[in-house]
Amino acid sequence: MPRVSSKKFFAEQSAHSRVKAGIVYRYVLAWAGIVLAPRFNQAGEAAYVDLFSGPGSYEDGSRSTPLLIVEQVLQKASLREGLRMFFNDKSPSMTNSLKQEIGALRDIKNLRYAPHYTSEAASIALIDRFSLSRETPQFYFLDQFGWSEITPSFIQRIFSNRRCDCAFFLRTPRVIAAVTNPRSESTMISVFGENGLESLQRDFKLRPREKEGIVLEKLKDLMASAGAPYFLPFPFRITADLSSRQHLIYLAKHPKGFELMKDIMAGSSTLHYGGVPTMGYITGPVQHGLFTVDPMPELEEDLLRTFAGRTLSVGTIFNQHHVTSDRYILKNYQEALRRLEARTAIHATPSSEERQSRNGIVTMSETVDITFPKRQEGV
Repeated sequence: MPRVSSKKFFAEQSAHSRVKAGIVYRYVLAWAGIVLAPRFNQAGEAAYVDLFSGPGSYEDGSRSTPLLIVEQVLQKASLREGLRMFFNDKSPSMTNSLKQEIGALRDIKNLRYAPHYTSEAASIALIDRFSLSRETPQFYFLDQFGWSEITPSFIQRIFSNRRCDCAFFLRTPRVIAAVTNPRSESTMISVFGENGLESLQRDFKLRPREKEGIVLEKLKDLMASAGAPYFLPFPFRITADLSSRQHLIYLAKHPKGFELMKDIMAGSSTLHYGGVPTMGYITGPVQHGLFTVDPMPELEEDLLRTFAGRTLSVGTIFNQHHVTSDRYILKNYQEALRRLEARTAIHATPSSEERQSRNGIVTMSETVDITFPKRQEGV
């Protein structure tokens, strides 16, 4: 597959690039607002690190992710005072372009920490030279052109920090092609390991129509072993036949970050079925059938099975269960529990008759207690 040069890539921002930038900058701003709260962060400091930052703007005038973030940081006092920003691109011209545009922003001198700029290949040594405390909350964005940089050792270094999150862009078709390409063998081994590459090749033969899923499964396991237990992929289907898929991959240590990113990705999804987001962006004609018409019954039955014989609050049910799925968000759980209550499959305290209604819908707050029936033997 031919490589896209950075010069051509930054000529005009594509629709999926706008969506990707929107997801990342909305997450960074929300995340920073949380981790900089005094009750969580006595030092009052957090860091946003973009190791493949690119220029300030595309040639068509669209603003890049770093520029969007800095503009918004300038609008909020807590972020101006506490967020340190590191921008790196191995192309000096890209870095200089970004530095000039950020430097020209109104009120840029109001930042407590001036943005830090570097121009070199992303590496563990570069991260080390930033000299950030392992206690400082950190978010890393890796919007690289290739995929060989995302090695387990690189991710492990990032997640050696106590509080951290990471997102990277994966051009999945390139990885799939490289699995069986002898010229890519050494690079693939550096990412997946020799046994991992052999496993990929073997699974590709056994399940030739599931290559994308196989790659994501292996990658998820690798990231977990590197210290990132929460893995959330957001696919971009960007060709006429929707066959070319690229992914924004989010990694986290803490379930609250996973929950936050899931909400943001849900809002950026092209389609929702039964109120459930497809968790992906689709360009071109939509092919229905990615979900059943109503995916809620699956969640309802899973809740009955998972929590059989137990009494828990709605909030506890959500916190314990949603991390097992990249699909459902809080409002989906509330709707599933309303449906189960309506057909007397569960008991809620207070009951629906005792709870308020809004816009004709009975509320299901996170404090409501839910009692699930015991499962019958053999069921």
